[in-house]
Amino acid sequence: MPRIGRILRRTLLGAAVAWGVPASATAQAGCRYADDGNDVLNSVSVPGGDRITYISNPHFLCEDGVQIWADSAVAYSTQAMSILIGSVRYRDRARELRSDQARYFSSVGRLQAQGSLHVTNTEDGSVIENGDLVYLREADYREEEEMTVTTGRDGIRPRALVRPEAADSAAPEAEPPTPYAVVADKLVLRGAGYFNATGTVEIQRDSLFAFGDSAEYTETSDLLVLVGSARVESGAYDLVGRTIEIGTAEGGASEIRALRDAVLVGDDLRITAPRIVLHLRDGGLERLVAVPMLAAADTTPAATAPDSTAPDSTDTARPVATAEAFELTADSITVEAPAEVVETIFAAGSARSVSHARDSLNVESLPPLARYDWLEGDTVVVSVRQLPDSLRAEADTTAAAYEVERIVARVGARSLYRLPPEDSTAVAGVDPPAVHYVVGNEITIVMRDGEVEVMEVVGQTQGVHLEPLNPGAADSPSDSTVTPRPDSTAVTFHQPRAPVPDSSPRRPLGNPPAQGGEPWIRP
Repeated sequence: MPRIGRILRRTLLGAAVAWGVPASATAQAGCRYADDGNDVLNSVSVPGGDRITYISNPHFLCEDGVQIWADSAVAYSTQAMSILIGSVRYRDRARELRSDQARYFSSVGRLQAQGSLHVTNTEDGSVIENGDLVYLREADYREEEEMTVTTGRDGIRPRALVRPEAADSAAPEAEPPTPYAVVADKLVLRGAGYFNATGTVEIQRDSLFAFGDSAEYTETSDLLVLVGSARVESGAYDLVGRTIEIGTAEGGASEIRALRDAVLVGDDLRITAPRIVLHLRDGGLERLVAVPMLAAADTTPAATAPDSTAPDSTDTARPVATAEAFELTADSITVEAPAEVVETIFAAGSARSVSHARDSLNVESLPPLARYDWLEGDTVVVSVRQLPDSLRAEADTTAAAYEVERIVARVGARSLYRLPPEDSTAVAGVDPPAVHYVVGNEITIVMRDGEVEVMEVVGQTQGVHLEPLNPGAADSPSDSTVTPRPDSTAVTFHQPRAPVPDSSPRRPLGNPPAQGGEPWIRP
C-alpha cells in the first residue's frame, strides 16, 4: 500500500493547491488529507504518462484553513485537474461553496462548479446561487480573485446578494446597509467590491426595483450604474433613462440619477428632462431636481456615467413637468416632496406655466396665444396639496391625488387668462371668451377646485382686459373691446360671479389707487 499512499497524497495535494493557495505557495501552505474519508478505489496509468486516481469520500485540508469534501473524486495527474462529484463543499476563511459537482485546475488556480450552486461570503454575508461558476483564485500572477456565474443548463439564472460596505461615518450600532439582490444572465464579481451583471438585469433593494441591459457596481464609490433600457420602480414613482446611477450623497442620503432621455412618472405628475436627480431619505423620495445635462444638478459630473458620449440636442432640452391639464417648463425644475408627498414645484429660469383646464372656452377665432391660460416669470412656484383619500373616493377613485393651490410668478411676470364674457347670453365654446392680460413684478394666482379664484399683481402693473364685441357693437363708438388697466402697486382680480345690486360709487378706471392704498378690484 505505500505506492497507493503516495499516489493519494500527491492527488490530494494537487487538489488542495487548486482550492487553497497558488501553486508557488504550496510548500509554505502545506496540505494533507484528513483522518476521515479519502478511500482510494483505484489508480491506473494511461498512455502518455497520465495517471487517473479514483477516490471515495474525499476530504482534505490545508494549513491556510481550506477544506474540501465530496462524495467522490477523480484526479488526472498530467492535467493537474481533479473532478469532485456529489455534495461538493469548499470552505476557506472568507467563503463557503456548495455544488453538485466541480472541477479543479491546480496549475492555473481555476475552479468550475455546476448544479445547485451556493456561495456564501462569510465576512460580509454576500451570496451567489444558481448557475455555472468559474472561480479564479488570487495568485502571484493574478492580483484579484474573480468569479463568473452564467445561466446553468437548467435555465435558472444566477442570483447574487451583494452587501455594500457601511459608510465610514456610520455609527457602530447602525444597521448594516441593505444588500442588492441581483439577477442576470451573467454575473462577474472581482475582488471584494466590484460586480458586473449583463443580460436583462433585475435588481431589488428594499422597495426599489431596478432594471437594465447591464449593471455595474463599485464599492469604493458605492455607485450602481444601469445602462441600456434603464428603469427604476418604486411605490411612488417610475424612473427611466439611458443610464441610471444609484449611489450615496454627502450626509449619507441616497441619490438616483437618470441621465439622458430621463422620464419620471408619479402620482399625477410626469417630468421629462435630460437629467433627473432624486434625493432619498430612508428609501423615500424627499427632493427631485430636473435639469439639462450640461447643468450642475449635483456634484457628480455627467462624464462619470458610462453613457458619457458627446452631447446631442436632447441633452440641452429644457425640463418639463406635466400634470392633469397643467404644464410647467423652465431651465430647472425642483420638486419638494417630504415623505414622498409633493408640496412645492419650483421652476427657475424663463419659467412658463400653461393650463388647459379651460380649453372648453376656445373658439376658432382665438389666436394661438390665447387658446390656453399661461403664466410666465423668471421663476414660477407652484404649491399643491394632496387630496384626502376619502374625498377622492367620494368623487371618483380615479381622480387626481393632488390639486394646485397657488401659482406665483416672480420677476418679469406676465399672465394671460380666459374667462366667460360678461354678456350673460354668450355660450362657451361658441362665443369668444374674455381675455385678461397683465404684466407685473409678481403675479399670484389662487386656485380652488381647479379654477382661478383670485389673481393678485404686485409692482409696476400694466394690462388689458378684452371683452368680445356684442352684435352691432363694432359701429358704436361708446363700446370698446379694450379696457386698459392703469399702473398700480397691487391689483386683485376676482373671477366674475352673478351680478349683485350695488348702489355704492365705483372707482373710475382712469384713477389708479394711491401708493399703499386699497387695491383696485374689478367689479
